[in-house]
Amino acid sequence: MAILQPTLLRADHVAATSRARSLPASLPTTIEVARVMLVIGLVFLHYFSFPNSRTSPFTGFDPDHHPFATFINSFVLLFFFSAVPLLSTIAGWLFFGLAAHPMATILRRMRGRFSSLLMPLVTWNLATIAAGFALYAIAPTSGLLGEFRFDFGEPNAFGVLDAVFGITGLPIAFQFWFVRDLFLSVLLSPLLWLVLRHAPLAGVVVLGASWVMDFDFWIFTRTDVLFFFFLGGLARVRETPLDIPWRTARLLLLAYALLMAARALAPLVVDPSAPPHEDLLDLVTRLARPLGVIACWGLALRLARTQLGGFFARYGGFAFFLHAAHFPIIIFVKYALWRMVPEETDAWMLTHYAASVAVTIAIAAAGAALIFRISPNAYAFLAGGRRFVG
Repeated sequence: MAILQPTLLRADHVAATSRARSLPASLPTTIEVARVMLVIGLVFLHYFSFPNSRTSPFTGFDPDHHPFATFINSFVLLFFFSAVPLLSTIAGWLFFGLAAHPMATILRRMRGRFSSLLMPLVTWNLATIAAGFALYAIAPTSGLLGEFRFDFGEPNAFGVLDAVFGITGLPIAFQFWFVRDLFLSVLLSPLLWLVLRHAPLAGVVVLGASWVMDFDFWIFTRTDVLFFFFLGGLARVRETPLDIPWRTARLLLLAYALLMAARALAPLVVDPSAPPHEDLLDLVTRLARPLGVIACWGLALRLARTQLGGFFARYGGFAFFLHAAHFPIIIFVKYALWRMVPEETDAWMLTHYAASVAVTIAIAAAGAALIFRISPNAYAFLAGGRRFVG
């Protein structure tokens, strides 16, 4: 995951960047902007359904109950399905920027990912288990316990291991499926490098087919991370131009937004939960993600040249911490704020939606600032090697 790099860009990446005329001058800033922008998008995505809605935003909007609010929720969720692929692509591009001794560099970076990926994964998931046990001790019948997907009444050693590493399903802090799959991709990087060097197109075909067919090679949660990590490496090896003219990016963004809007409106035409329609809609949504990757990268390039982009880039080191901490914070914030909603109208539902995300980010930021002030080293450990402020 790009947000997990322990420095803005490693020295060898910077050197390679300076030699590649196809790279935009604002590349380091663009990467930081993309990290922050996409992780905030993931916080919106992980709001999931409104507390008063029985319709999952994954299936589209609810045409019968609060159609406007549920459309916005579903559209934003579907739009940010591009977040994981783009972050994986950036991670692959950074990882496979190799020096004169590529295999030695790969092995060194693999060792580094134990501290920047695996150890935070273990720590944050154990902290989430502890938070769940605290809630269970205070309110053992709370419906919020279901959000943790863990049996706090009868815990066992395998259950804890499963919750931390996602052996049979998602980790208890479910957002860490991404970190888990990225770490597995890194472990496979020597093999991926050989494929990139000697059979890149075959690699694209095999990994692309597995991604389209949702084949997980028995060890991945999904192959999104592996496939786009490989594509990022391919772009680095081939020195693919990374600059996208803003005019082109705007057209791509519009096309992607219209596709996701149509997908959110699909319940007007078909039953998205019926097996034939469900599979077809899933395939269409999946195939649209590469378009979203390019469009969102183009947006990040544009933002990198603005004041807002400068602000995002300064706090790029907060992106991993926010990714790690936003669950379970958001579930507590979501249901606490719902009690303050005066009436269940579309306007109040969307106000609650935005406020839940904003308060979640604020709490995570306050916690990050406090930890960083007390111990920058502790913050760096929790944030995959990053500083709070760049």
